[in-house]
Amino acid sequence: MNPEKGLFHVFSQQIAIKLEIAAKRALNIKKKNSMAGIITVDYIENDQGAFTVLCSALAPYYLHATDEERVTLDDMIDRYRYLQNCSMEEYYKGTDRAAEELKILLDDLGVQQID
Repeated sequence: MNPEKGLFHVFSQQIAIKLEIAAKRALNIKKKNSMAGIITVDYIENDQGAFTVLCSALAPYYLHATDEERVTLDDMIDRYRYLQNCSMEEYYKGTDRAAEELKILLDDLGVQQID
């Protein structure tokens, strides 16, 4: 096994876990549930599903948002749209930023951590 590839896998998995935790928090999904296999580390890491996960996590907030709040959510969605078609390096850097930004948004909204 190539040691660099192993390190990349650990790195990519940590980023996928970060987004999975934030998305589950946003959707109030318990740790063991996965919303039909979408909000999972495997989907984020292996199927490059970060953009889908991010949009899914934002959907309930978008639905009940004011026009001003929708602009903020639209900006976030537009900022990460490129995750659908980019290099793996760009994908994981962007996924990491998206997870951080989602976490900050949830903190600002007062969304509690789930058990």
